Order: sequence, then C-alpha cells, then structure tokens
Amino acid sequence: MQNGPCAVVDAHLYLREDSIRQSFEGLLVVWRYLSLACEKGLGRYGLGPAHHRILFLAGSHEGLLPSELCRRLGITKQSLGRALGELKEKRLVEQREDEADRRRRPVYLTEEGRQLEAELFSAIRTVLTQAYRRVDGNAVDGFRRVLRAVDHPDWDGRD
Repeated sequence: MQNGPCAVVDAHLYLREDSIRQSFEGLLVVWRYLSLACEKGLGRYGLGPAHHRILFLAGSHEGLLPSELCRRLGITKQSLGRALGELKEKRLVEQREDEADRRRRPVYLTEEGRQLEAELFSAIRTVLTQAYRRVDGNAVDGFRRVLRAVDHPDWDGRD
C-alpha cells in the first residue's frame, strides 16, 4: 500500500468520470441480463418491468400499502394504480381490507402471483449467483454496500 499524497489520489480514482461511466455501463448490462432472464415469465402474462417491480416488492414484503409501494418505487399513485389494476385483472395480486383500519388496503400476491414471482426471482438468482461465483466475497459485499449507499435517506437522486 502506498503512503503519502499518491495514496490519496489512487484511493479516489474510482471517482473519476471514466470510472463512474464504466460503473453505470455495468449497471445497464446487469439490468439487461436480469430483464432478459425474466422476459419469458413476464411475457406469458403480457407484463413489463413496472409490473415485475410491484410483484417483487409485494413478494418480499407481504402486505405493503400502496403508498409504501409508491415510495419504494418512486412512482405516482396514478402510475401504481394502472399497473396494480392490470395485476389484479390477471389475478396475480389482491388488496384486502386491513382489519385494524378499513381505509388501508394492503397488497398481497395471490397463489398464482407467488408462483410467478418465485419463477422470476429464480431467474434473477441464477444470473446473480453466476456473477457472484466469479468474484470473491469481498467484491460481493462491496457491491452490496455501494447499492445501499445509493439508497441513502439523505439523498434523493437530484442535486
């Protein structure tokens, strides 16, 4: 490990424009492969990425309120309503009255929705597992830490 002024410069090379561009391009490639892995399952139902994101969150966090889905996805209530309506029509999700507060209508996957979400997640798991096996645990941990840092509560993605 270097000491002195060069060590500081070397430690921050990942902040250079070309490095950040490479990182973003890498994210685009990852998104493409994950999307391709899920395309067949989504296509059977005529669904797209917006529907998939809702299925994933509803499958990972049972009983999410629509307002929480909007917050986590960064979408409007109107956009959520449209996609949620299509998922309900296809009987992949349902909303039930909350027993404690009848105004609340949390979102749940139906049995068919759970099966589809499990199929889609299996495809994602396969892609990520293959990639994780090509690197060491430190790289996987570092990748996760970077992803968590982007989702920091003090930063909304705008300058």
